[in-house]
Amino acid sequence: MAERESDGVYQLDETGWRILEELQQNARISFRKLAEKVSLSSSAVMERVKRMEDEGIITGYGASIDPRKVGYNLTAILCISTNDETPCVTIAKAIEDVPEVVSSWSITGNVDHILEVNLPSLEFLELLLSRLAKIGHVTTHIVLPTFSKCSETPSKRILRRPRTSRKINLKFDYQVNSWRDVGSASE
Repeated sequence: MAERESDGVYQLDETGWRILEELQQNARISFRKLAEKVSLSSSAVMERVKRMEDEGIITGYGASIDPRKVGYNLTAILCISTNDETPCVTIAKAIEDVPEVVSSWSITGNVDHILEVNLPSLEFLELLLSRLAKIGHVTTHIVLPTFSKCSETPSKRILRRPRTSRKINLKFDYQVNSWRDVGSASE
């Protein structure tokens, strides 16, 4: 199932990864249906899920909500740079009472922090930007319509999928206005 290595990382078997994939797709799936999908008994699946919860592999269950349906029609990515020696503390204090911040990352590079914010209006964005401008420089990116969003952890099976060893040779075909693989032949 899951064996803990010396670095604290768990090594899941294929069935463990399949259970996690199914739960990420539908956390409300019954143990009976989950057992059918992964070819185990219901009691074995319940035991595995309980162990993954106890070990902290599964950290919780939640509902996916469409922010637009509850009045948050805009999403913005805010990049914040400060001159503060402890930017994480400063930024955390600035956003602690802003529930519209749905994700926050401390990163490397030329900015200190990235925030994902669901916004009810441009006016709200202006108010938030004026607050954040007091702690540093803020760059704003409005998110355009999103075609797919993945909040799932990639499975090891996907990560282990073998890559092709054949070299890909792409050429742009102006007649059909797209790229095509011409293999190893050179044109």
